[in-house]
Amino acid sequence: MKYVYSLLWLTGLVILQSTLLPVVFPWLPLAPAFVFLVVVSLRLERRFFLIAALWTGLVQDILLGEFLGLFMLLNFISAALIWEIKNELLDNLVLTGGLRLIAATLIQEILMAFIFYIRGRANLGSALQINAGINLLSNLLLYILFMFISKLLRRRDKLEAVLEAKL
Repeated sequence: MKYVYSLLWLTGLVILQSTLLPVVFPWLPLAPAFVFLVVVSLRLERRFFLIAALWTGLVQDILLGEFLGLFMLLNFISAALIWEIKNELLDNLVLTGGLRLIAATLIQEILMAFIFYIRGRANLGSALQINAGINLLSNLLLYILFMFISKLLRRRDKLEAVLEAKL
């Protein structure tokens, strides 16, 4: 049952990021579902994490009308690769989550640039630099905001204790 709640949260966040957030913040590409997926990766087992990544991408593809499964592919590949950044690499879960978020964002941007290259879009270098920087900044801001809100709601002394509790 705990997996169903995570999938429902991810679905709600994808709906929020696809419908309301582009209207409220059109200049900032906010992706709360992607950030939550990375945070969930610190607590869930690999199989469910990959299923959650596929589910999140599928819902986003359906909402945005992407019939080739672009976001499903991007989420799955980035999830499979960031899983290899183990929790034991850094002793701090907050830093491990941040490192996973940075890696996942850069992987998605590089894969998206490769897809644009295949489609024949010009000026990929400058577009990749600008998009990767803006997406990385917005994802890190969402991650920091999520950590502090979770800390306030759970009343923990340390941020790392927030991630050690059940999500």
